[in-house]
Amino acid sequence: MSLEPKPVDASAKQAADAKASLLLRKAEGSYAFPVLDSVGNQFARSLRDLIRALGAPTVQIEREAAVQMRFTDWCQAVSPGLFWRYHAPPLKGPVLLATARPLLLQLVDIFYGGKGQLAGEREELTDAEERFAARLGRDMGQQLAAAWKMGIEPELDCVTSDPAKLAAVRGDDELLVQRFTLRGGVFEGRTILCAYPQAALRGIAGAEPVPEMRDGPAIDPAWTATLNRALKTVRVPVRSVLARPEISLVKLLSLEVGDIIPLTIPRNVPVTVAGRSFASGSIGESNGNAAILIETVEKGSDDE
Repeated sequence: MSLEPKPVDASAKQAADAKASLLLRKAEGSYAFPVLDSVGNQFARSLRDLIRALGAPTVQIEREAAVQMRFTDWCQAVSPGLFWRYHAPPLKGPVLLATARPLLLQLVDIFYGGKGQLAGEREELTDAEERFAARLGRDMGQQLAAAWKMGIEPELDCVTSDPAKLAAVRGDDELLVQRFTLRGGVFEGRTILCAYPQAALRGIAGAEPVPEMRDGPAIDPAWTATLNRALKTVRVPVRSVLARPEISLVKLLSLEVGDIIPLTIPRNVPVTVAGRSFASGSIGESNGNAAILIETVEKGSDDE
């Protein structure tokens, strides 16, 4: 009996590849997670808005491409740091956030009316700073959930300055790490790191892609026709300016009843619709009424 493996049918392999999740791709012996780019972009915007709301209205955030690194190296990159761990099913492992302790102290100072200047380094956090760290962690967890858009809802279960307390992650475990760098003022160069254990990401490789990557829903022709009919009955104001005379302030102040202001009416006058330029035409008469003969229609941009 031959134990040689049977050749894989090419069409079957292509079909399997086509069904592969956008979250996970295997290439050259390593894994890539394309969806993390869009997740990172959304999370960067949310972080920016969150930090601005805390009292730093000019801060900007730059996202760097995800890199692979060991858990031990990641901890050293933010030492002395503050770590947030999230339970985030269906991930088969935690989501981790970290930042250097000075950033948290600056945020606390600004939140309570200061300018984000550090008085000095210290190892222990005050009770108020610990409460702020927990609140900040919950807020960032909500921003992460919104960025994923696929049922992953990180729930904060640990805030610590000791990476040894981040259970379920070992020193040699490989993480996929996204770095978010703050720009502007006292925060210049400060970073927040978001890490996903690669084993946890591979565990949801069969998950559906985020909604923005799915094919758009089919358009209902009946709904479209109804909308078009409704739009055609909307009434909009149409106006034309026949003349814009200018007179001196002295003459304006001396005007009396019976005085005449001379007008010079151009051959072509503008026609506006709802305040926007629509066409131009010449003044005339139609059925005994003053009228404008449309001679040219303005061409707007593609999105107008």
